[in-house]
Formats: sequence, C-alpha cells, structure tokens
Amino acid sequence: MLPNLKTRRITSLQLAGKHLGPVAKCPPRYSEEDWDYNNKIKFRITCDQEKLAERIVEESRRVVDETKDTTKNWQREVEHHMRERTSEIRFLVDELNRQKKTAMLEDEALNTYRNRVLNAIEFLKDKSLAICKQCLILREGRIGVDLCDDEVDRSLRRELKVIKGCQGLADAALKEAEEQIRKLRAAMYLLDQDLAAKDKSLSIDEKNLKLKDFQHDLAKGQDLSKQHCQFSLTEWQAQTYENLEANAKALVSAGQLRAYIDLLLKQVCEDMQNQTDRTNEAFDRRIAETKHVKQCLENKHKDTMDHIHQVQRNMNDLEKEMSDKQRAIALCSTRLSNRAHRPGLELTCDMVQDALYNELQALKASVCKLNQKLNENKASMRYLMHVQVMQEEEINIKANTCKIDEVDCMTLRQALKYQSF
Repeated sequence: MLPNLKTRRITSLQLAGKHLGPVAKCPPRYSEEDWDYNNKIKFRITCDQEKLAERIVEESRRVVDETKDTTKNWQREVEHHMRERTSEIRFLVDELNRQKKTAMLEDEALNTYRNRVLNAIEFLKDKSLAICKQCLILREGRIGVDLCDDEVDRSLRRELKVIKGCQGLADAALKEAEEQIRKLRAAMYLLDQDLAAKDKSLSIDEKNLKLKDFQHDLAKGQDLSKQHCQFSLTEWQAQTYENLEANAKALVSAGQLRAYIDLLLKQVCEDMQNQTDRTNEAFDRRIAETKHVKQCLENKHKDTMDHIHQVQRNMNDLEKEMSDKQRAIALCSTRLSNRAHRPGLELTCDMVQDALYNELQALKASVCKLNQKLNENKASMRYLMHVQVMQEEEINIKANTCKIDEVDCMTLRQALKYQSF
C-alpha cells in the first residue's frame, strides 16, 4: 500500500517549462480512506513486529534456558567424568605407591642378601681358602717319613676343592643379585616417572574440579578445542599396567632370588662345615696316631736305654771277670815258672804240673769266651746306640708333626666357624 501512496505523491508534481525542474505545488490532500488505510497498515506492522519481538524474546528465553540446562548438564557430566578420572588416577597412584613401597623394601632386602653373599665370599677367601692353603704349606714342614700323602692331605685338597666350588656359586649368586637389583631399580624408576606424571595430572584435575564459572581468574581467549591428545586412554592404561606388571615381575624374581640365596648360603655353610669337620677329624686321627707312635717310640727308647745300661753293666762285669782271669793266668804262669826251677830229678811232670797246665788252658779258654762275649756286648751296644739315635730322630720327627698338626694347623682351624652369614 505504501508504494501507492508514494506514487500518488510523485504524480502530483508538475513541470514548469521545458528546461525547468518540477515545481512543487501544494501538498495533496489524502482521502479519509487513505488515512484509515495508512493507520491500519502502521498498526498492523507494529503488531507484527511486536509479535515477532515477543516470539524472539520467548525463543531467546527458551534458548537461554536450554543452553543453561545444556551447560549445566555438560558441566555435571564433565565433573562426573573428572571425579571418575581423579578416582581412577588416585587408585592407580595408591597402587603405584604401594608397589613402590614394596619395591623399596624388596630392594633393601635384596641389598641385605647381596651383603650376605659378599660376607660369604670374603669369609671363604680370607678365612677358609687362606687357612686351608696355610695348613697345606705348614704340613710341607714335616720331615722324614712323616712327609707323606696321608688322609689329612687328601682331606685338605678336597676342602680346597669344595671352597673353590662354593666361591664359584657365591660369585654367580652375587652377579645375579646385582643384576636383579638393577632390574628392580629400573622398574622403580619407571614407577617414579609414572607416579610423578599421575600426581601432576591428579593435581590438575582436582584443581579443575574446584573451578567454577563465576570465578574471575578463568582463562579467556584460548581456543583449545582443536588440541589433540597424543595418547589414547587404552595406551595410558596399558603403559601404567605394563609398569606395574614389570615391577611385579621384578618383585617375584627378587623374592625367588632371595629364597635361592638363602638356600645357597645354607648349603654352602653345611658343605663347608661338613668338609671342615671331616678334615678336623682326619687331623684328630692323625694327631692321635702320631702321638701313639711317638709314645711307643718313647717307651721303646726307654727300654733301649735300659738295655744299653744293662749291656754296659754286663760289659763291666765281663771286663772285671777278664781282669780276674788275667790275674789267675798270671798266678798259674808264675807257679809253672817257679816249678820250672826245681833241681834235677825233682823236675818231674807230676799231678801238680798237670793240674797247672790244665788250669792254664782252662783259664785261657775262659778268657777267650769272656772276650768273645765282651765283643758281642760291644757290638750290641753299638746297635743299641744306633737304635737309640734312630728312635730319638723318629721321636723328634713325630714331635715336629704333632706341633704342626695340633698346634699350628688346628689353632688356625679354630677360626673356621660357619653360619648362615
């Protein structure tokens, strides 16, 4: 309708002259129908715009309420997921802390077992091996026939072999313990890294839970909607559980290694103690045998000395008897010599002369026998003296052996007391 009015207004203009513009005449007068029509049109336009405005306002209120509900729903959902996330992270943090504490205790226990193995290795090297070698060296100081390959030497060599075998087992256990400690600490390092990351993530989510939309310190102007996460939730969970599983495996391996070290050290102690006892028993038997032989030699030496004294007395008696026989021979010879000066017919071979000749022959025979026995006694004396010297040498040899075995070796071996380290 308004364009018609404009048309009417324009058509009322008149042109004055050929080259002159239009000359305004008096404003046209509208009819009542135009006035009524115009008022109705304006009123209708006003009503339409008011209705449109009301509809827009109503829709705006609905949208506001809808967006408010949507925002609150999303905020509730986000906060719910954040609480679930913080709860899950907190659970994993607690599990990581528990595993870390267990790993630290296991690491301390494994270090204790490592020190036990080191103590065993040090004892085997500084005590067992050194004492065994020292005993072998000391027994080389035996002299004479006592320097033989007896049961003690064989036991010492077996003990040396057992010591070296135990040292090999202990060295292998030490290497395994050090490798297991390295693996356990590597697993603990991964736990620490994961725990630090989760602590930071947990603090961020807890901080976000405390944030409200009415606060004034909220970040503005940062569009992070296109920021992409580098890892998925599955990868995150897999990494954490992988670290926990690796730590659990390290803990199981450490526990098994500690049980093995316990058994190994117990077995080493039993083997070394049994071999040490067998060697000590061989020493005791050898010392008892040596003392017995030495005592027998001393007894024989005493008997030999008695026989020497007896032979010496017998020789003295023989020499005295020979001296008496020499005087008797001299008497008999003097009588014969005196009777040789009988005059004339008195120089007869009478019974006295025959008796003197027989006495002289008997005395000479007796001297011969006595001299033979004296020589036999002297020879026996020489043999007895040789036996005496031999016995004294053997006694000294046995005394030296007893000193080496009982005093030197057994005194050293008193320090071989094995325990579970």
